[in-house]
Formats: sequence, structure tokens, C-alpha cells
Amino acid sequence: MFSMSKPQIIHIHGGDSFETDEQFYEFLKSCEYNPYLLEVQKWKNWIKESVVDTHDYIAPQMPNALNADYNAWVIWFEKLFPYLRDNLTLIGYSLGGGFLLRYLTENKLPVIVSCVHLVAPVVDEKDCEGVGGFKIDLSTWSGFKTEPDSLHIWQSQDDPLVPTHHSERFIEKYPKAILHRFTDRGHFFQSDFPELLEELQNFK
Repeated sequence: MFSMSKPQIIHIHGGDSFETDEQFYEFLKSCEYNPYLLEVQKWKNWIKESVVDTHDYIAPQMPNALNADYNAWVIWFEKLFPYLRDNLTLIGYSLGGGFLLRYLTENKLPVIVSCVHLVAPVVDEKDCEGVGGFKIDLSTWSGFKTEPDSLHIWQSQDDPLVPTHHSERFIEKYPKAILHRFTDRGHFFQSDFPELLEELQNFK
């Protein structure tokens, strides 16, 4: 139930982004599709159900996740501004992590951000397709315009979609980040996420 007194969490989901229509079309051709497969439980929903009594949890559906446009995501994200409160927690998964990194680098949020959790975040395009305009240039990166009190990165060594160097090179630039390393989570296609839930519940 909504409450102004609860700590607030904003969760930005993942997606794909392409530089050209041709790249997008090739991606669609390569995808497997079976309308009879049941949708698996996602840890995003599990987190929401787990914190509903203690946190105000918002997970906006960002525009066109299959071929996301960074500027469109900015417009949609900023529609949340009237509802944001200080001591905000942000979660960004995959492309959503890349979105938060770039947005917080370039923009000043109207509230204090206490904690950011980036799960398998996209940082640049090396060895990773489907990033589009969601990357940041680490060679020129000089910090955040909205700096959180703490930043956590969750990364698995066997991630087939976002290699670990994305997180590792960012941490070289921002050593204050806390890196949570796994060996067997892949791209975190899992039904629950107890380690992240524990961090969220410890922060109130």
C-alpha cells in the first residue's frame, strides 16, 4: 500500500537498443518466439512482492524496450519527478543500469539519492550489442551530477550478454562502488534475488 512515510524504490528494467533499423531487424530475426511458453517469474516482481509492506516500490514500463531510445526514456523517467522523495533508492537492470549511469552523470535529480543498485549494468559497447545511446564514455567520465550516498554493482562472471569488464572498468573510475561478484548467475534471469532484497531491507 502506498505511504509517504515508506522508503521509496524506483526500478528501471532492461531492454535493447540499436544504432540502425537494420540492426534491430536482424535482432528480431535471430530471436526465438513461442507463444505457448509460460512467462517465468522475474526477480523484479519477487522484489516488489517482498517489500510491499515496507517500501514504496515503483517499476515504470519504459518506452519500447525492444529498441529503446535513450531520449525517450529520459522523457518518461522525468514524469516521475513530481512523485519522488528524498532518500530515494534506484535499481537499474542491464540496459536500465546503463540508463541510470548516464542519466545521473548528466543530470541533477530534484531529490537526494541514497542508494543505487546496478544489476549487470551496460556501460559501453565493447563486446556487447544492443546498447545504442545508453552507454557512457569512460575515457572522459568525470563523475556524477547526482551522486548517490552509495552505489552497488551486481555482476556475474558467466554473464553471456554483458561482460564483466563493463562493471570492472567503471569501478576503476569510481572505486567507491561496492561490487557484488557471482560466478553462476548469468544475466540474472532468475525468479528471486535474496542478496539484493537483504540490502534493500537493511536500508531504511
